[in-house]
Amino acid sequence: MQAAFLRYQEADGTHKVELDRPSTTLGRSSEQDFRLLDPLVSRQHAVIERRNDVWVVVDKGSTHGTFLNSVRVQRAVLNSGDLLQLGSLNGQKLHFQLAPLEETLLQGESSGIRDLLGSIREFATGSGEPRPAAREMEQLNWMLRAARQLNEGVAIDEILAALLRLTLQLTGVERGFVYLWRDGVMRFAQGLGAAGRIDEEDLTISRGAIRKAIESNSTFLVSDTLSDQVTSEWASVMINAIRSIYCIPLRKRVSAGEPAQLLGLLYLDSQLVPGSLTEIDQQLLETISSEAAALLQNALLASAEQTARKAREELVVAARIHSGLMSTALPVLSYAQIAARTVPCNEIGGDFYDVIELADCVCAAIVDISGKGVSAAIVAATLQGIIHVQLLAGVGLAQIAAVVNQFLCTRNVGKYATMVIVKLFTEGRIEYINCGHIQPFAILGTTMRRLPESNLIVGLIEGATYAAGQDVLQPGERILLMTDGITEAENSAGELFDERELTAVAPTANLEALLEHVARFHAPNPAQDDCTLIEIQYTGAT
Repeated sequence: MQAAFLRYQEADGTHKVELDRPSTTLGRSSEQDFRLLDPLVSRQHAVIERRNDVWVVVDKGSTHGTFLNSVRVQRAVLNSGDLLQLGSLNGQKLHFQLAPLEETLLQGESSGIRDLLGSIREFATGSGEPRPAAREMEQLNWMLRAARQLNEGVAIDEILAALLRLTLQLTGVERGFVYLWRDGVMRFAQGLGAAGRIDEEDLTISRGAIRKAIESNSTFLVSDTLSDQVTSEWASVMINAIRSIYCIPLRKRVSAGEPAQLLGLLYLDSQLVPGSLTEIDQQLLETISSEAAALLQNALLASAEQTARKAREELVVAARIHSGLMSTALPVLSYAQIAARTVPCNEIGGDFYDVIELADCVCAAIVDISGKGVSAAIVAATLQGIIHVQLLAGVGLAQIAAVVNQFLCTRNVGKYATMVIVKLFTEGRIEYINCGHIQPFAILGTTMRRLPESNLIVGLIEGATYAAGQDVLQPGERILLMTDGITEAENSAGELFDERELTAVAPTANLEALLEHVARFHAPNPAQDDCTLIEIQYTGAT
């Protein structure tokens, strides 16, 4: 059964909490298995339960929460490399890790290291020139120390720093660099030399050695370039007086039968003296590089997941802001009843609506931005602000459309929009402007009629002119505004929720019922566009 522990850092160094029991309690109380004195940590804060080789963290109703990889959780499975914090995101960092690599070595579970240990013993006692037992033990101890140091690294920079420090120690060269394969290019990640860490790429390295290692996807070693006919003629070697080069690809671990994938590359060189690595030293170098690559692969995956998680969290916040910008409390009027609903097809939509009560009328706007996602939502929020302010200022509808059109055309945002704005006055008169949008419907009983006035889409032609239309509603008559997510909903047969479907449902359905009918129509297919609806029913002047 695999072992696990929590690793944390304090002023006196790194500490570990072994998770070697069915459950380990965490909290501020002295009765807890692991005590944290942070005032934001509850007395009985959380527990880590072990179920075979699975560890689960469970929050015990704490006041300030339990956070896994910066996300508050009630119960979650722990994976090696996860970051656990209690009470706040500024709390003690507890890194969950499975058994450290040196334990794996001793258990013989890593095939690369198992083979290496066998090679060391075979070389020490076999048919070749025997080595003293002290030398074998020195190499074994170095391997275990190296494994321990590598496993202490959780972040990518920590793993790379440990790899450089260990390989420079093993080879005795003057400097080392690690490159990571990103977007089809080998990019500099970190360096180390006699003077300490190197944060910029050094142009005096041998590009030829790097190219050879990448092309062959195998280790490229030259202990002495002066005695090597090929490398001695390389311009970079001659100009920079490079004497020894060790270039080792860092490969992703893949399933059997899959082609090896490049993760990065370790480059080491020296200008002063030739290299003097033995066969076993070279195996040590390649094995520790392989183990570092496995840790690096996990760290990169964890980093990518954390980045994706943060992006998802930010998208949730953006969606909440976008939704909050719409009218959350619709006005209560003596002469009209208003309802509105929006259902984005993705996490965040490109539609918006707004409803504003003025002294002599109520204004309702519905806008559909081209495209979807965050970019459409940003434009939507901007246009909503423009329209809202101008309606409050009493600007005419045709002028509002011209301003929105000018804004989109001159700002080069790459977006256009369709929109409808309706003003309903107390006596039932309506004024409306339609810019390329679905024509509004006026519904009285079972009769539906269109409001025909229409204009050009906003954001396509700079300097376009717009005109508003007029109509009068009877008491009980209602105006229905919608985006094309309703009328262009498509079922499995490729049929659209067209006007025939709409006229069969809309006269007797409220907005919720209409949305449910549309959802049933396109099921099991997901919605392909945002659905937004506004209904304004004129109840009559009082």
